[in-house]
Amino acid sequence: MESIARIVGPLLLAFGVCVVLIALLIRPARSWGWVDRPAGRKHHPTPVPLVGGVAMCIAYGLGLLALPARPEACQALLIAMVLLTLIGLYDDLRAARPTIRFVFQGGAVLIMALGGGVTLDNLGDLFGLGNVTLPKGVALLFTVFCVVGVINAFNMIDGLDGLAGGLALIAAGWLIVLLRNAPLAHAGDHNALLALIMVIAGFLCFNLRHRWRSRASVFMGDAGSTMLGFVLAWFLVHLSQGQEAVMRPMTAVWLLALPLMDTISVMIRRACIGHNPFVADRRHLHHLLLSVGLSDGRATALLLIAALLVGAVGVVAYELGVPEYYQFYAFLALFGLYHGLTTHFWRRYSQPVAPLAETGATKPREVPRAASVATPAAFPSKPTGNGK
Repeated sequence: MESIARIVGPLLLAFGVCVVLIALLIRPARSWGWVDRPAGRKHHPTPVPLVGGVAMCIAYGLGLLALPARPEACQALLIAMVLLTLIGLYDDLRAARPTIRFVFQGGAVLIMALGGGVTLDNLGDLFGLGNVTLPKGVALLFTVFCVVGVINAFNMIDGLDGLAGGLALIAAGWLIVLLRNAPLAHAGDHNALLALIMVIAGFLCFNLRHRWRSRASVFMGDAGSTMLGFVLAWFLVHLSQGQEAVMRPMTAVWLLALPLMDTISVMIRRACIGHNPFVADRRHLHHLLLSVGLSDGRATALLLIAALLVGAVGVVAYELGVPEYYQFYAFLALFGLYHGLTTHFWRRYSQPVAPLAETGATKPREVPRAASVATPAAFPSKPTGNGK
């Protein structure tokens, strides 16, 4: 590992650039109309600048370039990251079609796989019969499918102040724990993940609710959520493959368990009631927590604690050498329990929520049964902005 003294400067640069850029862009963004406006399923009361994603991308890029040791294929990582930030920015401003987003996301993953050599070809011993290894062509397609899934999982869970940033921070933190316990040095990956943590921390200074901030002053937008999802997916795949892997593929699944389970469960529920699985609504776990009376801040804290604990399960299981097929079946059981419980509670608390402007909290609002969660009119489906 590089001496911590040699990377302090690049890490402070990444944090400082993110904070300064956000502070400088907040006011111009309002005049340019680069904001997320309250509408439909969102519950923030005033327009919020969508500058966090662009600031994080620039800050992280500069931080990577300043590091004394960089990750392998750093150039491919930067190119793909910038591409996703740009299409996310366009989506924030103009609401791009899902097909356009998927095409660019797939293109970014191809840069990752073909330009960076980062592919998911070994799935581990999922069934107790030996490692599941994919042929080259199948591995490429499976990598595109999985990474695009992670990108959109982060995009879809970005619905509360501090939630997506906090989840990314936790996942990156667990990756650093795994790297520090690895027998081989991964200086470039370690430094890059530290820089990512500093960038996210800079963003959370403006986005996370706390005693002195009742609401977020900026959102990351699709530009930020897709960029963060991609960067995490890059390291999760890279660090789980090959002879120098620091974890198993199933460990990566546990590190992202919460956003993955939420996304898959939401898409299943949408499909079951005849809705487009890719059209946004208010059926996510954080919406359920709001509907039972939790404030935004408490809902975010609860979800981050859950993500921290579930990630710890994956890390501890890897360190203790728990067979991968046990981890795989345990995850399937956890997802089944999660989906069953959330579906049950959605049927019970099937009213949309009304915002309380003075506290930021939400409480269930009585509405006719016809306007329940299963009714399209109850949840306007325009997929804009931060998903709030």
